Amino acid sequence: MKNLFKIVLFTVLAFSLNSCLEDEPITDYSEEAIAPIILIPNGNWPSVVKANPIALDFKSTAQIIDLYARVSWVRPLDKAVTVTFQKDATIIDAYNKAFGTNYVELVTAAYKLPGLTVTIPAGTQEVKVPIEVFADKIDLSKNNMIAFRISDAGGENVASNFRQIVIPVLVKNSYEASYKVTGYFFHPSAPRGINASKYMATVSATRCEGQVGDLGGWGFQFDVSGTNVNNWGAAGATPASPASGFMTVDNPGNIAFPVPLGSFTHANYPNTYDPASKTFRFHYGYGGGSTSPNGWTRQIVEAWVRQ
Repeated sequence: MKNLFKIVLFTVLAFSLNSCLEDEPITDYSEEAIAPIILIPNGNWPSVVKANPIALDFKSTAQIIDLYARVSWVRPLDKAVTVTFQKDATIIDAYNKAFGTNYVELVTAAYKLPGLTVTIPAGTQEVKVPIEVFADKIDLSKNNMIAFRISDAGGENVASNFRQIVIPVLVKNSYEASYKVTGYFFHPSAPRGINASKYMATVSATRCEGQVGDLGGWGFQFDVSGTNVNNWGAAGATPASPASGFMTVDNPGNIAFPVPLGSFTHANYPNTYDPASKTFRFHYGYGGGSTSPNGWTRQIVEAWVRQ
């Protein structure tokens, strides 16, 4: 999910699932200029800019991404047109080469198509193929993409510049978001306050990944269940329950920063989530030593408030 998060940071995701794919960046071809052309109205490959990902919620029910075919002409045709799409993994390879990305083709178990052939009825100009996507079947450790091209249009001309589309697919759980983070970093030589914006990234439906203190980068994962924050899987940061590796959860109360190091214990600052205020409270540490609470030379307490 770290790679997915990097993409999220630099991509605008303020659109709905369907609205992104309903954009029509082309003008219909005129009768005087050219014969009817069959195309994908929001076809986006080849391109000199990256494609906007479709952001899905993490859930087991199907979410729809629409694939469109269009007759681009001054008016609808008086006959039906059969359009055939083809999945094409070579487009993904070309995209990765162009932008230095590492997308893989979305596994077939994660989506369902009614078919790859669709008919644009006479007197109409556009039709769609609904793609059912099942976010809980997507491998979140990978960057996923679907790519299609029009392979046949029943004898009609196919546009050269709008015949292919790439659809990057991102999945996020209900906790993924930007957070305002305040806290304190207990450090043997450089103790300091924490006041930053951080991003909570998705690992699974209930598992999240956060950034350590003010060090930058990713460092800890955990599961959320109601108000409970537990089952830590640390990568460079250790949860504040060294005997078991699990968090004990109770009411954290209100903690004022900075907290005096001598009085700081896991008991008075457990790891919790408050759904009402969408606030996480964390206590974690790393580094060995016998002079600090819980045996760590570096400890961090934080409050993460969703922005």
